[in-house]
Amino acid sequence: MWHRKAAFAGSFYPSDRKELSAMIDKYLDDAEKTRINGELVAVISPHAGYIYSGPIAAYSYAQLQGSGVELIVGIAPSHRARFEGASVIPEGIYETPLGALDIDSVAGGKLAGSDYFGFIKEAHQFEHSLEVQVPFLQRVLGKFSIAPIIIGTTDLDVCREVAKGISAALSSESRKYAIVISTDLSHYHSYNEAVNIDHRFMESLQSFDVENVYSACSSMGAEACGEGAVIAGMAASKLLGATGIEILKYGNSGDTAGGRDQVVGYLSAAIYK
Repeated sequence: MWHRKAAFAGSFYPSDRKELSAMIDKYLDDAEKTRINGELVAVISPHAGYIYSGPIAAYSYAQLQGSGVELIVGIAPSHRARFEGASVIPEGIYETPLGALDIDSVAGGKLAGSDYFGFIKEAHQFEHSLEVQVPFLQRVLGKFSIAPIIIGTTDLDVCREVAKGISAALSSESRKYAIVISTDLSHYHSYNEAVNIDHRFMESLQSFDVENVYSACSSMGAEACGEGAVIAGMAASKLLGATGIEILKYGNSGDTAGGRDQVVGYLSAAIYK
């Protein structure tokens, strides 16, 4: 059993519990809750420092407020290493300044036994893309458990196999669950260029077709550092009955807390059935 302690408190988000809670609550209060056309299956959320992406991320997490979700499957990209398939923490504790929560050993055990899954401790230990989602989840859900997954590839076929493992682990789940998919969009372009690049990605996303997302990133100039997480999460959602996606909010660091010479793009989206 592994106790995964917060690695980015004090850098990507505040380490003080009260300050962190107040920051997240402010973002949630400012975010509009869009009424989606169906039952929520998954959300897509950015993973930069909170002052940059927190106002955008809040639009996804507003969808989970009062939802009664008991199990989160978090899918996020690896920034430090590439590996085939996915790494899941099968059991243990996941800690942030807002407290410790259980890593779901039931879902984690099923995933760990699936093809293309394993446990690579180093893939999780200093990876921010999933960690920054957890305090938001703690504020909107209260008591829940999490199955933390880091994707090490953008290979389309492998991501589809990972999606099958996620779907199989959740298909017989009696608890209410949701998938959280972590990605940022384009990096370090001028403001207007970034908006154009990011809209190409969003157009592919709205097709709700993983091949279109893959093609947009590989040949059409779209960018997403969580491309593998998006493909796997979208494919898993479709296997679990999802039928559509809605963009909730788009923005970039030039809209939130940075200059406009070199920006990073963010979006929040909801996948529903």
